[in-house]
Amino acid sequence: LKGMKAAAARSNTFCKISGIVATAKPNAWKPSDLAEVIFLCIDTFGIDRCFFGGDWPVCTLTAPLADWISALKEIVKDKPLDWQKKLFHDNAVRVYKVQSK
Repeated sequence: LKGMKAAAARSNTFCKISGIVATAKPNAWKPSDLAEVIFLCIDTFGIDRCFFGGDWPVCTLTAPLADWISALKEIVKDKPLDWQKKLFHDNAVRVYKVQSK
């Protein structure tokens, strides 16, 4: 946590929410098991500096990619839609400088 806080103190750093499901026990986890670490990341960096990462193919050690996506959607379902858009789309577009055609 100390290292994460030090990284978050730098305004040019971001947190990709990825690799979390790969640490869970295969076939023995539920979305709520992942929520604490996800919200720790978001609380530390702020929603404007966090974005979703699929972690494929590593996530498949524990769960199919679709299950990881569904779990994260379940975890953040009560957050405002604009907050969710930042996590799943807007922040990555901004950080990676993706331009739509």
